[in-house]
Amino acid sequence: MKLRILLSFILVSFHSTGWGSDLNHKKNYCVGYFEELYWSLDPIEEEEIRKLIKNFFNKNLPGSSQLDFDLFYDSKTKQFIPEWENIDTSKYIKVNYPNFEIIILDAYINLFKEGENYCPAFWDNCEEDSLNSFFKAAEEYSDIWRGEENVISFLDDNFLNHQCSSYLRTSINQKEFISDINILIKELTKK
Repeated sequence: MKLRILLSFILVSFHSTGWGSDLNHKKNYCVGYFEELYWSLDPIEEEEIRKLIKNFFNKNLPGSSQLDFDLFYDSKTKQFIPEWENIDTSKYIKVNYPNFEIIILDAYINLFKEGENYCPAFWDNCEEDSLNSFFKAAEEYSDIWRGEENVISFLDDNFLNHQCSSYLRTSINQKEFISDINILIKELTKK
């Protein structure tokens, strides 16, 4: 009888914390990974290297070549304009998002939108496990990042087969992307 109770307790504990927490751990980890990846690639200014990154994504992620968005930013509202076809865009800041930035931001934003309070990307009311997973990814990323001069070998060795690559997609609607990036901007500019 005691053995049956013990086994029941173990099974219930495993089921309630094992599978669900592993998935949450992975998602929280990947939020940290994609944040680090984005902030490693976005600041690269040398056009030749940026072109190599775009070509890498085009070659390895089918549909990437269709992703190159020119968006218009309204500095007064601190948001991108969702509808710009019939307006004078000269009063807005034109910002280009190449394929790699769109794909990485899409995965990052969609993962943190699934969490409560946009956790762990924004630390409001996060559980310790969420933050630990997030920071573990950041720490592991810093151990493997080799600098922009080695970006293509980094992407070959540490991106395509990374556990977080399953969250990448290339069927990204521009209007949905604008809505999502506006959520990110709103969170980043909160006072």
